Amino acid sequence: MAMEVTPAATAGGGGSGSVGAYSDVAFTNIALGAQPSGADDTPLVQDNNSDVRGANVSNANHPHPASSITTTTGSGGGLSLNAGLQLNATQPLSDEGDGEHEYFAGDDGVRYTVDQAIDGAGFGRFQVMMLLFTGLAWMGDAMEMMLLSFLGPSVRCEWGVGPREEGMLTSVVFVGMMFGAPTWGILADWKGRRIAFFATTAITFFAGLMSAFSPTFGFLLFARGLVGFGLGGVPVAYSMFMEFLPSDGRGVWLTVIEVFWTLGSMIEAGLAWAILPHYSWRVLLAASTLPLALLLALMWFVPESPYYTASKGDAAATNRILRRICAVNGGGAALPPGMLTTTTTTTTGGGESGEANQPWWRRALKPFAGVGRLLDPGMRTTTLMLWFIFLAIAFMYYGVVLLTTEVHLDTSDGRSDNKEGGSRGGSDTLACTNHGSPDLSGKAYGDIFVSSTAELPGLMLAAVFVDRLGRRRTMGGSLLLNFVCTLPLVAYAAMPAWLETASLFAARGSIMSAFTVLYIYAPEVYPTSVRATAIGIGNGFARLGGMTCPLFAVEMVEGGNLAAAVGFFAALALVTAVLAFWLPVETAGKKLDCDDDGGGGGSGGVGSSRAGNAKEGSSKVGDVELSSAARGVAFSPLR
Repeated sequence: MAMEVTPAATAGGGGSGSVGAYSDVAFTNIALGAQPSGADDTPLVQDNNSDVRGANVSNANHPHPASSITTTTGSGGGLSLNAGLQLNATQPLSDEGDGEHEYFAGDDGVRYTVDQAIDGAGFGRFQVMMLLFTGLAWMGDAMEMMLLSFLGPSVRCEWGVGPREEGMLTSVVFVGMMFGAPTWGILADWKGRRIAFFATTAITFFAGLMSAFSPTFGFLLFARGLVGFGLGGVPVAYSMFMEFLPSDGRGVWLTVIEVFWTLGSMIEAGLAWAILPHYSWRVLLAASTLPLALLLALMWFVPESPYYTASKGDAAATNRILRRICAVNGGGAALPPGMLTTTTTTTTGGGESGEANQPWWRRALKPFAGVGRLLDPGMRTTTLMLWFIFLAIAFMYYGVVLLTTEVHLDTSDGRSDNKEGGSRGGSDTLACTNHGSPDLSGKAYGDIFVSSTAELPGLMLAAVFVDRLGRRRTMGGSLLLNFVCTLPLVAYAAMPAWLETASLFAARGSIMSAFTVLYIYAPEVYPTSVRATAIGIGNGFARLGGMTCPLFAVEMVEGGNLAAAVGFFAALALVTAVLAFWLPVETAGKKLDCDDDGGGGGSGGVGSSRAGNAKEGSSKVGDVELSSAARGVAFSPLR
C-alpha cells in the first residue's frame, strides 16, 4: 500500500512516503485496514507516551489486524505524527486498477455535505414539525413579554407599589435576558442545540409558573428575573430551525417564525381581555405558560441539529438525523449518492489526552472560546457592526411601542384638538377590581389587541423582499421606511389623530421587518461552531437596548421633550440603515457550513474556511494536499 502526503511529507527512518509533522491538522475516522508496518514486520501500535515507532507505510504486503492509533506527538522509525492525529482502522485499502484509491468495496469516491443533504430532502413534514416546535417557543416568548403590559398595573393593585417598583418588574426581565442570551448561546455551541433548547424552555416554564404563586413583590421580581434568563435562550430555537431548512426559500420560512411572535402577542392580549375583568392576574400568569408546557411535552421529538453533530465530527449521528428527515418528508426524499463528509475542530492540543493534561482553568474556559473567535480578523468588522445593529433595532422597536403609549397619553396644551388627559381624552388614573386586577374598559383592551397586529404588515414586507432583494437591502430599506414614518411625529402636536395613528402603525411594522431580517441574517453569516454564541451575544445587546430605551425615552418624555425623543429615534434609524446597507457579506441563498476551523466562515460566511469543506473530487484538506492514495483520510467512511 503506497501512501503519499505532499508537500509536507518528511523523510524519516527507512520508509518511503512517511507522514510529516503537521501542527494544526486533525483527521478522524481514517479508513485504514492494512496496518502499516516496519521493515521488520513490527506492527504500528499505540504507546502510552504517544511515541509511534517501527512504521514503514511503503510495505503493504504484511497487513496486520485493524487497531486504533491515537497520538499527540510521534517520531522515529519512519513515521512522524503530530497534533491530535487519530487513525481508526476500519476498511482495507487497495491499489489495484489504474492507481486510483478505493476506500472499500463499492465506494465510488463521491462525497456529499450536510448542506447538500438538507437541500436534497427539501421542505416537508419534518420542517413543518420543527416550525411548530420553534413557533411554540417564539409564541411563549412573546406572551411573556406582552404580559409585562398587564403585570405592572396588576401589582400596583395587588401590593400598592409605586412607579419605580413597577419599572423594576420590567427591568429584571431584561437583565435576565441580557445575561441569559450569551449563556444559552455558548451552551448550544458547546453541548448542542437540543440540550440548550430544552433547558431554556424548562426554566422559562417553571419560573413563569412560580410567578403566578408569588407571595411577595420581592419573590415576584426574583421569579421574573429567572423568566428573563430563560427567555434569553429562545434564539437558540430559531438558529436550530434554520439549520433544518433548505437554502432555497430559507428567508421566507424564517420570517414565518415571526408570525408566531405576533400571534403570541395577540393571544396574550386576548387572554388578558378574557381573564383580568373577572379573575386575578395570577390566573393570567399561569395561563401564559401553556405554550411552553406543550413544548416541554413534545421536546422528546426534537432532534439535534445535523450541523452541530457534523461540526463535532459525529458522522454516525449526522447520518441518522438526515435519514430521519428524509423518512418523515417522504415523497421520494433521499440522501445524495455517496458518503457524508464531516469536519472536526482543528486542534493542536493532542486530542482528548492533551485536553486532560491542560490546567483546570483552561478546561473551564473552553466553552467561551467561541466568544473570542467572534473578534478574529475575519469576523471582527461584521461582529461589531451587528452588535450595534442589534442594540439599535431593539432600542427603536421598544421605543416605538413606548411612543405609541406616550403620544396617546400626552397632556400637552398644544394639542390641536384641545383634548386633555391623553390624545383621546379621559382620565389616566388607574382603577382596580376587587380581585386585584386593573379595571380597564373593553375599548382599552380592544385597542391593545389591535395594536398587537401592527407587526403583521412588517412581517409580510420582510417575507416578500428578504430573498428577492437580499438580507442587507431588505433590512436597510425597512430602517429607511422607519425613518420616514417616525420623523413626521416630531410635529405630533399639530397632526390629525388619524395621521398620528397611521405613522405609529407603519413605524412599528417597518421596525418589525428590520428586526426579522436581522434574526435571519445574523445566524447565516457565522459558521456553525460559533453560530449560537454569536446570536446569543447579539441578542444580549438587543436586550440591553430594550432595557435602556425606557429609561431614555420616559425621562425625555416626562421632561417635556417628546419631540426631541422622536427626533433621536428617527436619526438612529437613518444611521442604522446605512450600516445595514454596508454590512460586508450578503447571505441570501448561501449555504450554511459545518466548518469549525478557527478562521471562521463557510460558504457566504465571514472569514474563510480552511479545513474540511469537502467537494467531490477534492484532494485538499486545509493546507495539506493529499495524493489519491491518501485522499480518504479527510472523509468519514459512514454511508
